Amino acid sequence: MADNFNIIRALCRTALTNPSDALIHQVERLIKNLEKEGKKKEAKSLSALLASGKKDVHMSPSRIEKSFLHNRGESLTNNTVIPVDKETATPLAEVFFAEDLPTEMPVFDIKMEEVIISIINEWMKYDRLLEIDASPANSCLIYGVPGTGKTHLAKWISKEINIPIVLAKLDGLMSSFLGTTSRNIGNLFKFANRYNCVLLLDEFDAIAKLRNDPHEVGEVKRVVNTLLQNLDSRRGIGFTIGVTNHEGLLDPAIWRRFDVQIEIPRPTQKVMMELLKEFLKPIDLADSEMKFLTWCIEGASGADAKVLANWIKKSSILSDKTPMVDTMRKFALLNTGRVKDDKRNLFIGNDENLISTLIKDENYAFKQKDIASLFGMTQSSLSKLLSKQKEVENI
Repeated sequence: MADNFNIIRALCRTALTNPSDALIHQVERLIKNLEKEGKKKEAKSLSALLASGKKDVHMSPSRIEKSFLHNRGESLTNNTVIPVDKETATPLAEVFFAEDLPTEMPVFDIKMEEVIISIINEWMKYDRLLEIDASPANSCLIYGVPGTGKTHLAKWISKEINIPIVLAKLDGLMSSFLGTTSRNIGNLFKFANRYNCVLLLDEFDAIAKLRNDPHEVGEVKRVVNTLLQNLDSRRGIGFTIGVTNHEGLLDPAIWRRFDVQIEIPRPTQKVMMELLKEFLKPIDLADSEMKFLTWCIEGASGADAKVLANWIKKSSILSDKTPMVDTMRKFALLNTGRVKDDKRNLFIGNDENLISTLIKDENYAFKQKDIASLFGMTQSSLSKLLSKQKEVENI
């Protein structure tokens, strides 16, 4: 169930777009069984989907396409000509169709998942909202530290609403030629407004800088104004998603152009463990080892978790009998930006200090037998070591 829950959730979400009483009953049964098995997160996730499905019948995907975006312009195909920078002939964007987009939402905690699902439900009821003069969101800004799954999320959202993405990395629109950057932005939006698409503006801060920055020249200020004007022109035509790692650089006027603003946080302890389990497949580590790896990169990003998982996979082949602590010691020394200084210093120092720190960590609650296994020693050897430490501390 755990390995396939994302598929089960996707099936339930699709089925609940047009729920029958029989379907609702079966989903309720599934939720109860999950609760009995102690899988509260999974049960809560399905409950959120079910609550939305019970309120009223969702529009079918074909109706979503017609009402939301597909009546707004032409259909994109593999033969559609992409606009280019006239000086360099570099394409201004890249098109991703449904088959190119991720099928799974990035791993978040349950609260973040519920928020994102609620946004998708709003888009699925686009016509209903218009009927009561409630303006549906037409734009979304996703921001947070690097490696937290922002671009992945934007692509997954497009997959869910079955609309191709026109992805533009805004740093690629910048030009050293006076006026060319503004022209590139105009051509990009003209293209996106012509076709049925989600316009994804990645690395958004490259252009959307503070207009009152004293270090920026007048040309950049004109570029920001051009971007603002084009964002305004796109309202009511299509959906726009902006992604940035540096939200502090954005002009306040840029913020106001986005109906929804989502901050993607660093992974919590529970989310980090889920990420590592997913990235480590097909390797299946003991719970104590998973907890230790999570402890090692606490505060890191999902991208860091993927790097660590790849390291563990390689180590399992190259040195399969190496204790987990020794494997992580090498990782900490070769990935100084992914492991916090205090923990890296523990790996550099003697094992006694590292063991003592693990035992005293109330948040992770490591057991002595688990710590012994991590260090490749017997539990009796660990007990003797701890006894000696206690004697020294009492002197």
